[in-house]
Amino acid sequence: MVPLVKALKEEVLPLIHVVLEPKRFLSLHQQPVSTFPRQQARAKEAKWIPPDLHSFKTNFDGAMFTDTGKASLGVVIQDHAGEIITAFSEKIPQPPSVTYLELLAARGVAIFVHKVGLQDSILEGDSEIVINSLQKGDMFQSAYGHLFKDTLFYVHSLRSFSFSHSYRKGNSVPDALAKKASFCSNLTVWMEYVPSDINTFVLADKPSS
Repeated sequence: MVPLVKALKEEVLPLIHVVLEPKRFLSLHQQPVSTFPRQQARAKEAKWIPPDLHSFKTNFDGAMFTDTGKASLGVVIQDHAGEIITAFSEKIPQPPSVTYLELLAARGVAIFVHKVGLQDSILEGDSEIVINSLQKGDMFQSAYGHLFKDTLFYVHSLRSFSFSHSYRKGNSVPDALAKKASFCSNLTVWMEYVPSDINTFVLADKPSS
């Protein structure tokens, strides 16, 4: 197994420090489910779409802050009822492009999901270029190849997964988390809740009873 810090190379994400509590929580809530196809899930709609019963969806996004030379990642894991399992926002050095940033987010999510012990998840982002490339496997020879390989390495350790594209309105929670990082310390993690300003987006996305 590739050590976390080595796998993250120069854009190290100190997620190893925050995985123990989520892993204990998931051990109580995760149940065996039939695997879902490794393909794009019901994604291209404006509103966040929940996963199937006893499954999880992990949404991710990135944000650039050109005035400070920083960027950030926002990640949220939710269950079929839209309840928060865990979420984090993190500042990172500004990468050379938005595509690079979105791939950093995808790789960070893949590592985080693996480390917290999640076995089944849809991984959803709003970069169509990145999601399509992860689905098709056509970035190995690009400048982003090392990020692409790391992402696939970790998701293939899951029992089942799929990559899904969402429009920005369906990815509002991680978008808000990423933007919140500009006002937070380098890494902020929440367990089973998010701050009230972020929770507004969570409630708007919750499925009807």
